Amino acid sequence: MPKWGARRRPGLLLGALLLIVCLPVLRRYLHRQPGGCDLEVTPRLDWSGLGASLWRRRHLGLQADGQNFKLENSAFWIFGGSVHYFRVPRAYWRDRLLKLRACGLNTLTTYVPWNLHEPERGTFDFSGNLDLEAFILLAAEVGLWVILRPGPYICGEMDLGGLPSWLLRDPDMRLRTTYKGFTEAVDLYFDHLMLRVVPLQYKHGGPIIAVQVENEYGSYNKDPAYMPYIKKALQDRGIAELLLTSDNQGGLKSGVLDGGTCQEAVGGGGCALA
Repeated sequence: MPKWGARRRPGLLLGALLLIVCLPVLRRYLHRQPGGCDLEVTPRLDWSGLGASLWRRRHLGLQADGQNFKLENSAFWIFGGSVHYFRVPRAYWRDRLLKLRACGLNTLTTYVPWNLHEPERGTFDFSGNLDLEAFILLAAEVGLWVILRPGPYICGEMDLGGLPSWLLRDPDMRLRTTYKGFTEAVDLYFDHLMLRVVPLQYKHGGPIIAVQVENEYGSYNKDPAYMPYIKKALQDRGIAELLLTSDNQGGLKSGVLDGGTCQEAVGGGGCALA
């Protein structure tokens, strides 16, 4: 077998040096969990159990700070990935979330499909494979933060962008606007949805650190009053975490709300609302 020669030793020494230099950075940004704090600022706190005695220690949720984010006023990097609970059999939820965590990610993002949760007007389903609360709690259990994307329009490669088809029974329906027939339906849906979401926010001991307002509205942009309406509808029902928007690059400025701090990215971008 070939022996390690002297010429190979500098490579080993360089690798060891890089590991020593990088380890503190990796520990700081990848070892934080839902309930964890910056290791260089405060001792690590394990809030993933969502116990009432633990959430009292939470003070400052996710905040936008220029081009960066802060959690508990400490630098926080979002390493996120999407798993849609309604597309994965419930028996496999834990497996998929553990794999997400094993990839080094610390945040789960998921849409909430209105058309599945209210298949007929006034008939709501949050059971079985649509048990959003159970999915979010499981994410916390395996050590993931959550960014929720409740729509009402989600795109997500779903028919009508996740809007229920029964909306179209109104011949005058104007989707994604402040048309009364649409906003009344959204209000009823949000009444049921937010009852389940609000207790799972960071401030209440849960893993939800941010909520997205609508989805890519800048490319649609039919009603300037619509996005402020959705923002208010969320806040009036108790959403208190950081609000975000998401748009493609061409619609980024059209989709922003007042108070938004926007960043462009390759092919898209988003805004954090102050």
